[in-house]
Amino acid sequence: MDFLKITKVENVTFEKGQIKTIGTLHLTTHQIIFRHADRKGELWIPYPIIHTVERRLCTTDSKLWPLTIRCRDFKTYSFFIQLEQDSTDVFDTIQKLTCIESISQVYAFDYKPEKEFSSSDGWSIYNVFQEYGRMGVGIPTSSWRFSSVNQDYTFCETYPHTLVVPAKISDNVLNHASKFRSKNRIPVLSYLHWQNKASITRSSQPMVGLKKNRSIQDEKLIEAIFQSNDPTLPPGLQSVFGSTQTNLIVDARPTANAIANAAIGAGTENMENYKNCDRKFMGIDNIHVMRESLAKLVEVMQTADAQCLPIKKQNLDRSNWLKHIASLLESSLIIIKNVHIASSHVLIHCSDGWDRTAQLTSISILCLDPYYRTFRGFQVLVEKEWVSFGHKFTERSGHLSDEKYFINSVNTNAANTAFNTVQSKFYNQPHVREISPVFQQFLDCVFQLLTQFPTRFEFNEKFLIELHYHCYSCQFGTFLCNSEKERMDYNVTAETYSVWDYFNSNKSEFLNPLFDGGAEDKEDMGNNGVLLPDEKNIKYWAGLFNKKDEELNNNNNNDETEGFTARIRWKSDSPISRTNSPGISDADTLKEGLQTISFKPVNYDDNPDIDPWKNK
Repeated sequence: MDFLKITKVENVTFEKGQIKTIGTLHLTTHQIIFRHADRKGELWIPYPIIHTVERRLCTTDSKLWPLTIRCRDFKTYSFFIQLEQDSTDVFDTIQKLTCIESISQVYAFDYKPEKEFSSSDGWSIYNVFQEYGRMGVGIPTSSWRFSSVNQDYTFCETYPHTLVVPAKISDNVLNHASKFRSKNRIPVLSYLHWQNKASITRSSQPMVGLKKNRSIQDEKLIEAIFQSNDPTLPPGLQSVFGSTQTNLIVDARPTANAIANAAIGAGTENMENYKNCDRKFMGIDNIHVMRESLAKLVEVMQTADAQCLPIKKQNLDRSNWLKHIASLLESSLIIIKNVHIASSHVLIHCSDGWDRTAQLTSISILCLDPYYRTFRGFQVLVEKEWVSFGHKFTERSGHLSDEKYFINSVNTNAANTAFNTVQSKFYNQPHVREISPVFQQFLDCVFQLLTQFPTRFEFNEKFLIELHYHCYSCQFGTFLCNSEKERMDYNVTAETYSVWDYFNSNKSEFLNPLFDGGAEDKEDMGNNGVLLPDEKNIKYWAGLFNKKDEELNNNNNNDETEGFTARIRWKSDSPISRTNSPGISDADTLKEGLQTISFKPVNYDDNPDIDPWKNK
């Protein structure tokens, strides 16, 4: 409360787009509340959602002091305050309450819903033994086992307490292998295919260095992973993939980036030391490129809004945002084909294994297993691949702010600072170098899949948009901290609410009316419920940016530039651009041999969760 220099300001003019009204501005410990003069509505802005705040000189006509707040959910609010001192106090108060020092100060630790949620099992949505047990781990015939080598987080402080590893590999081997992987993030299981037992594993980069170091234990671990099943390919596929499957190491980075990391003691696998596998670089750019791409995208939209002009699509395309989304989907498609069709094992890593790795594992698994496309299954997926495996939500989402987010143009005599100058000032500061829209890109890819396959997801677009909002709001504890260990240190599960309790208590708002739970049973699907994403059939996610679809995805732009944009072709004018799921025979890279292969569909009649593991 010491930071509250002012708690209430009367007769504040509020502007948002074409909306203009007068009301009272309230400043509380955790949020800004604007109450309209007619008392019919309130606007709440939690401090962590704030992106930048700019205080400008007094307007010449109305003699009001402007305060512009831009938020991480891409909304902009302008307040006009009558007195200069009040505007100064409001600016300083917001700054102090936004720039906190510890995650324990965020709203989640004080939040209490007005009415208790009807659902209360949010913190137990994901159970590692139950979820991997669903895949068959732990049974006597399984090639995999649960390891407690990290039960006190001393083995790897960014990994979950329980890991799933090959049954033939001892914890002693794991301890030695961990020294060869960045941050000790060894290859561990993410997913087992429900039909052929092919695996998706994840890790960080190997510490090869300029001396081309190697680790016998790491090589044994990966060899055991790649030998955990011994499938026989259908004859029609042998001409495509060879007589036996070739396992794949996916390095998500551009080739040059991976090789350059050798200079700092890391790098990529020396394939001479790993048997029966290939390596493929996916060329996905790092967090800094993605942050700049989003900044350019937002700048184009907000500049057009400020000038009251339509948004030019070629300006959006210069941000390369859709290029990055397409790259993620294309990389995931390669993984999906290798696992589902070639019965190959795939090991995925980037540098540290908590950004691009999480994107590729979760998108691929979502497409491979229809269980994760149910309302509850998707929650399990996010908890498993993002929360449990140590995506750095605090750093990537910028939960702990900094004073450099705040631009006081009055004091700096920069009254005429344009928005792009503000954006440049913000994004060029060193303190934001760890912020990046990694989780947003994952949600964007899910939106693309939902658009391409509108009947195959139990949840709707609103669910994804609110999930993005609460990634930044700090109202719930789910997306706090950088690891499972940190959440335990802050006692998050005991002192905060899970975001899943909110969603599950309001489930009807987030269900997809087009969802066909029996779609996976239909003979004409031909792919056992596996989705093959189309990286060329993508669009800007207008709803996330508070825009109409035609504002961002206007196909009649005469001055559209060539290049990546020219490759994207919309299948129809509908916001839902694909109505049918592609069969496996639609995959153009599988050649003619694949055209003759048919897969027997799985029966889900007795499975309300659309879970292929419960009925094989």
